[in-house]
Order: sequence, then structure tokens, then C-alpha cells
Amino acid sequence: MTDYDTRKLQCHCCGKTSEHSVLMSSNSFGSRDLDQRPPKMYRWTIASWLQECPYCGYVAPSIDKGDAKARSFLDTAEFRAASLDPAPDPVSRRFLVRAAQHAYDGERRSAFLSTLSAAWVADDSNRPSDAAALRLRAAGHLEGPRITSIDTRLLLLDVLRRASSWEAAEALTAELTAEELDYPFAEIVAFHRDKIAARDDQRHTIGQALEGKPPPPVAVKDPELLKAIARHIKIVPNPRRTGP
Repeated sequence: MTDYDTRKLQCHCCGKTSEHSVLMSSNSFGSRDLDQRPPKMYRWTIASWLQECPYCGYVAPSIDKGDAKARSFLDTAEFRAASLDPAPDPVSRRFLVRAAQHAYDGERRSAFLSTLSAAWVADDSNRPSDAAALRLRAAGHLEGPRITSIDTRLLLLDVLRRASSWEAAEALTAELTAEELDYPFAEIVAFHRDKIAARDDQRHTIGQALEGKPPPPVAVKDPELLKAIARHIKIVPNPRRTGP
């Protein structure tokens, strides 16, 4: 179940008050997509992930919060350009404004993720050409110094595949394969490799990539540690995750 509340918030940047719908709770059941897009019902709350001040245009998860950099960004050409972005819907544009702020602050991964969220909006609106263009735009935020994070590179791999950027996807697949990754990363890379070879640019989930591929057994040499782990599993429930 998803719950919202309507609240009046004072903008961190201009100080004016406006009314906003605030997401109070939601849930997600099922496997995330390979680009970490959450399953329903949480994926349907995307319009509430960012707020926008109707007076100054400040965009944030909650416009009553921010820092000095957020205020200074509003005076930049980058903010003005992002605010005038011809995105076909306000939700996508909010993510692109947020991406521009992250890029201005030098936060490449955050700019990448915000732009990817805009692509998810295009997916839901059945605009595959826009979604592909936004994915390539997201990938552009990661250009520059080499990315070492496996997590970020796996996200980028899915972004390139979904955007039909086959040459770049094949190069990244080869790079990751050469690193001899452990479970589940190696299995996800292999899944991508097969889909890229088939020129498959469709949405797939992490569950699909790991289907029929259980994690390898872990040898525990300390029997007392094994007992402690068993007790922990019995006592501590497995919480259901509700976040993005």
C-alpha cells in the first residue's frame, strides 16, 4: 500500500511556502531491474521522489532542505538551461534539473542516477526513443576518469545495452569479464553478454539474470561461528525493504 500526505513546505532557497504531496510509505515486491529500477508498487511513486519550488525552481527530495551550494546553483547558467529543458513531462525535467545540480557539484554518479530516473519516466510513458536518448545522456555523466566501482559499471552496462550502444556495451562487458568477478557479478555480466550478442535491448530483472544460478556454498571452518549464524537467522527476521 502506498500513502501520501499533503504538506506546506518552506523552500530552502527562496523562503516561500508551497504545498506538496509527500510520500509517506510504500512497498516493493519482486526483483529490481538490472539498472536497479524498483518493482511495483514503489516504482509508481516516482513522481514524488523530487519536489520543485513553484517560485524559484529549486528541485530536491524535500525543498525545505539543502545547503549553500543549492542556493548558489540557482544563479548558474546550468540551472537556467536545465529548467528550460524540453522534456515532455515535468517529472523527467525535475530529474534533469537535479542531475544538472549534481554535475555542477562534480557528483558524477548522482548525476548519472538522476538522469537514469528520467529515462524510467520515459519508459513508463511508452517513449522508447526518449528513454534511449536519456540513457545515453546518463552515460555521458560518467565520462572522464575511469570508474572503478563494480556496482556503477554494472548499472552503466545495462544503460548502454538498453540504449542499443552495442560497441560500448561490448567493450565494458569485456573489461568486466577480464576481472574474474565473484557471484553474483560474474553471472550478471554473463547474462548481459548473451543479451548484447542477441541485440536484446529490453528490460530484464536481476532475478532473471540469476535464475537457476544459486550462490556457491561457503565453507565455514569454525563450527561455533556456524551455530551463531544459524541462531541469528532464526531470531532476526528478514525485513522487507521499502526504499528506492
